[in-house]
Amino acid sequence: MPLKDCDVQSADTDAGLWSWILVDPAQSEAMKNSEGGVYFFQGKDKKPAGFLPIKEEAASCRLYFSPSGEKFLLSWGMEYIQHLSLYVIDKNKGFVKKAEFNVMGPAFWIDPHRFAFNSINVKKGARAKDKFDLWWTSAALYDSAVDELIILKEATATKDYTISGYDEANASFAIMESSVKDTKDWGDEEKITDTEISVPTPAAG
Repeated sequence: MPLKDCDVQSADTDAGLWSWILVDPAQSEAMKNSEGGVYFFQGKDKKPAGFLPIKEEAASCRLYFSPSGEKFLLSWGMEYIQHLSLYVIDKNKGFVKKAEFNVMGPAFWIDPHRFAFNSINVKKGARAKDKFDLWWTSAALYDSAVDELIILKEATATKDYTISGYDEANASFAIMESSVKDTKDWGDEEKITDTEISVPTPAAG
């Protein structure tokens, strides 16, 4: 596949350089006869390295490779809710999906196996009517080496938690705690209090 005029993205990993293009035939005249999904390439010469078909709007997807280059996260979705999938790159089976989550905002790797994200509990619905940016949101960490989900700070009826940063030197997360005195106050922005707290990174499994 020629990469000319394509938006090529890349990540330099321990396994070498990974590059990819996101193809949505409905939105690209040049790629209208291609299958929608992610086309992968490896090395500086961008040698074809696989294809991951995507039924959703591929052009809106985001990829986050692990530092090792053996795994990646793929995210797609609306402005306030994204669907995040973890894939492992298997030499024999290709791209194997291992886990999926409903999240808000981007995820990020803190080491070759663990990544952090803001987990949304969609079953509980929005915090207030027509407030699609307010969900039950917990700060979470996933250890792909042992397939373990760790909740750093869990949402309650009156508190939400979102990750605002990571201090690698101190191995701690900066987490924003959004709270109200009463559940009915979620609909009034002036009654929501934001406080940043620090949470240490749990030991790896």
